[in-house]
Amino acid sequence: MLPRFSNEVLSRGPSAILPQNLNDYWLKTLQKHCDDFLDRNFAVDQCTETLDTGDPLLVACIHELLQYDRPAGPELSAGDLAENITVYALSITMETIRRSSHIEMSAPTLDNLLSIDRIVAFGKINPEFGEFLQRACILPEDESAGEKNWFQRLKKKIIDQFNAA
Repeated sequence: MLPRFSNEVLSRGPSAILPQNLNDYWLKTLQKHCDDFLDRNFAVDQCTETLDTGDPLLVACIHELLQYDRPAGPELSAGDLAENITVYALSITMETIRRSSHIEMSAPTLDNLLSIDRIVAFGKINPEFGEFLQRACILPEDESAGEKNWFQRLKKKIIDQFNAA
């Protein structure tokens, strides 16, 4: 599947992987991979840490985006990769929701696709999505916990953005 994805999507450049630019087939395919990734890494009402970033389609998307964002930048840590895949998976989910409903939202750009601000803004105006974020263990962390892992850092970013408004 990766060779086909590479030929049909990645070869067209980074803007081809913006969720709104994916055709129905690739959006549905990526949504399945995103669902699997989110299910493996996030249990509703449970705080677990997993660094399962092994999905080749999602990793390829993130690498393509990062080539646009920082062509000669350093390699990502496993935590940063997992965080970026999570935000991309939520962005794909938002596009799936947009196409199957009457919910309006701004389409992401290459500059803000991996921004948690978009996810938070959508969660604020769509309570069911916001509730999903909370049930996926997006809760305040115990500040005495010491060094935060990628999941805790991502949750903190989301919480800070929710509380900023």
